[in-house]
Amino acid sequence: MPHAAPSDGDRPRPRVLGVQVTASAPGWRRLRKSRAGAGGPLAPAAMAVAAVAALLAALSGVLWLAARRFVGPGVQQLHGGGDSGLMHGKTVLITGANSGLGRATAAALLRLGARVIMGCRDRARAEEAAGQLRRELRQAGGREPGSDVGAAGELVVRELDLASLRSVRAFCQEVLQEEPRLDVLINNAGIFQCPYMKTEDGFEMQFGVNHLGHFLLTNLLLGLLKNSAPSRIVVVSSKLYKYGDINFEDLNSEQSYNKSFCYSRSKLANILFTRELARRLEGTNVTVNVLHPGIVRTNLGRHIHIPLLVRPLFNLVSWAFFKTPVEGAQTSVYLASSPEVEGVSGKYFGDCKEEELLPKAMDESVARKLWDISEVMVGILK
Repeated sequence: MPHAAPSDGDRPRPRVLGVQVTASAPGWRRLRKSRAGAGGPLAPAAMAVAAVAALLAALSGVLWLAARRFVGPGVQQLHGGGDSGLMHGKTVLITGANSGLGRATAAALLRLGARVIMGCRDRARAEEAAGQLRRELRQAGGREPGSDVGAAGELVVRELDLASLRSVRAFCQEVLQEEPRLDVLINNAGIFQCPYMKTEDGFEMQFGVNHLGHFLLTNLLLGLLKNSAPSRIVVVSSKLYKYGDINFEDLNSEQSYNKSFCYSRSKLANILFTRELARRLEGTNVTVNVLHPGIVRTNLGRHIHIPLLVRPLFNLVSWAFFKTPVEGAQTSVYLASSPEVEGVSGKYFGDCKEEELLPKAMDESVARKLWDISEVMVGILK
């Protein structure tokens, strides 16, 4: 039986500042009448106010960006000039170094004199990026990488697909055969909120690339890092780790898949991996730290669909409020090169400062269990 609509006398009375207003009050009748006609003359005024507010917000963002550009130091300002030879004689391996954060990190460390190995999935794109980096360094007044002792460091391109354990093993074998030392490993590459896909080995793509691929890579290169000590490992995570959890019953997301949650989970795994690795490396003179770069304008969000009509506004907001890749790479360069963090291990950094972690990112039992399971998943243990 359908419910009859309640009469005015049956409707709940609204309260204003805790006082019940009766429907019989003349003021309440006038209020109801004005509400009924609110779509008329008030609508354009409200739209005008919203438009002005949006314009003011956009202008504020632009002014804020301009102020930050003139006041805020970038990587080159913090790690340039007198420090130009800080990394001379040191070899640095960066995953995903052909674009975004990885490319900016490579450029900064080259200027500091490092020999940089670019580990990239697409060799053609990596070679193109390497050529661009060489041209930029020459235009900036430096010599071409590897052209002279004391000049900018050497640049080497090697193929590495973190979605393939076979590729990771082949890459590491090549590095171990050809490189006499490895001073810094930067686990930078990543994939962000992609549709459900699997790696070559059948792992959910984000967990497989962001965690498992780097887990195997690091373990296979640990011997070389120890022989090159003092050496450093730098892991790029994200503030979005806060929204992830480690579900040991469904690490491969076969029961359910949420691309945002799975990205956050992979970034939480990065932090747990870093802390457990730091514990295992105590006394070896090899340090490992993890960082978040902030919100950076890169192609990492290529799987995120932005409606065409919203795109101009998004571009304006990202231009005003997101970091450039050079700014985002600042903490990676700091942890890879700065004497200030010599001997520091197992810590979480943002904007070149140590930051606090949520308790779930410091759970030692979860970190150890994740390590043990990861060893089996990548085939280190059968």
